[in-house]
Amino acid sequence: MIHLVSFMDIGTGLGRTIYHDNSLQISQELIWPMICALNTFVKECTSSEKGLVNASLEEIKIYLYSPLGETNPLRFVFFTDIHENNEYLEMRGQKIFEILSSYISYEKFDPPSEVMERVQKIAKYTQIFPAEKLEKVFLDRLKQKLGNLEEEAKMFVVDLFIGDIDQGKVYAISSKDELREKNSVALFSELLTAFSIDSEIFVKSTLSENENKRLEKSKINTFELQEGWYLKQLAKRESDFWLVGYFYYKAIYEEEIIALLNWIHLEISEKIINLMEERPF
Repeated sequence: MIHLVSFMDIGTGLGRTIYHDNSLQISQELIWPMICALNTFVKECTSSEKGLVNASLEEIKIYLYSPLGETNPLRFVFFTDIHENNEYLEMRGQKIFEILSSYISYEKFDPPSEVMERVQKIAKYTQIFPAEKLEKVFLDRLKQKLGNLEEEAKMFVVDLFIGDIDQGKVYAISSKDELREKNSVALFSELLTAFSIDSEIFVKSTLSENENKRLEKSKINTFELQEGWYLKQLAKRESDFWLVGYFYYKAIYEEEIIALLNWIHLEISEKIINLMEERPF
């Protein structure tokens, strides 16, 4: 979720606020010199002309978007929740720039009210997952299928949930904290950043020493087990939601496991697809 949007000149430190939700306890007059100082620090430390792109302050993420390219000093600055996706922010930033480009001024910034309404709609935009569409009968059937795979030692689910591109985990389907070695919400965000938000992602890796110990503590035979991650966008491109799976599995059953996850994905997609509204950016 976005808490503040502004534009600034990264060279002079001049800036103007476009939108804020009043949740940040920070003086807006301090934002511009802070960003400039961070930008200078990054350039000096990395010997790069690119400068600051993103930074984290506890649970707040700062992201700088350059609508005219990095050689131009204009930056759109976003203060967001930590899991906000970079590609998603740039889509918002580009649309806001297209709307505001003829009004950008560091001396007098006073666009017409209808223009600012369009900008604030983009900044505030988010989707609410319609959890009520997942009936108990469907969820019980889903969990039975997962339970069967676990009984057969083919797959052990650590976390299966609905992930939101700007709100993190919004609906938990199945979770076992005793098997969890990694932060699944953070990894969901990182994987979407590493790949395109339009990607279907299946990532696998060998078990770490800590994962082996954790599984053995739960009396699970780790022979031939791997770690797996599954991410696939639900419903259609306008959806903010992904089915996210974090699990341990045996590679010889990979096709069966992917088929089950694809079935879950299809079932949930069909239940929510008609509720997805078109993004304003």
